[in-house]
Amino acid sequence: MKNIEFTKGNWEEHFKYAYSDRFDIEPEFVQEEDCIANRRNEKMRDGFEYTTIMLKDMYGAGTKMWFTSSFESYGAPLFTITDKIRVDKDGKWRYGPCHEVVIWEKGINVWDMYMVDGKLTWHRVMSLEFPLEINKKHELYVELKDKYIRFGVGDKIAEVRMDSMAEKVYVGVTGCENINRLYSLKIETE
Repeated sequence: MKNIEFTKGNWEEHFKYAYSDRFDIEPEFVQEEDCIANRRNEKMRDGFEYTTIMLKDMYGAGTKMWFTSSFESYGAPLFTITDKIRVDKDGKWRYGPCHEVVIWEKGINVWDMYMVDGKLTWHRVMSLEFPLEINKKHELYVELKDKYIRFGVGDKIAEVRMDSMAEKVYVGVTGCENINRLYSLKIETE
C-alpha cells in the first residue's frame, strides 16, 4: 500500500497539477503544516478556487483509495477520475470529461462530467444523503471496478455503474466550493 501525506516534500513527486476545462485559471494548493488547502478567489463564481492534482500513474479495476480531508461549510473535497488528460503547449495537464466522487456536509455525490456540443456539462448520477460534520477529518473510500465505482465514508457505502469509465484512468483529488484541507491519500492495487 502506498501512503501519501500532504505535508511539505511528501506528495509533490506523486502528483501533477491538472486544470479543468470548466475554468480559465490555473490554481495551486497552499501548503499548510499538516495538509494542503485550496484558496479563496473572488473572481470565481462561488469565491473559491477549484484546484486539482492528479496522480502521475494510471489505475484500473481493483484499485482502492482512501482520501482524508476536511472542509468548511459547503466545501467539497473530491476524487476526480478521468482517462482524458491532454498536455497543452506549456506542458500543463488539462482535462474535461471526468467522474467526481464528492463529500460535503450532506453526504456523498457522484457526478458525470461530459461534453455536449463542444461544451462541458454534468449531471449527478447518485447521491447518498447523511450528515458530515464541517471542519472535521473524513475518509472517503473509492474502489475502481470494471465499469463501477464503489465509494463510501465509514459504514455508508454504495456502488454506481459508470458505463463511460475507461479500463485505465487517472485519479486525482480536488478542493472546491469553499476551503478544503487535504491530509492524506492511501492507494492499494491488486
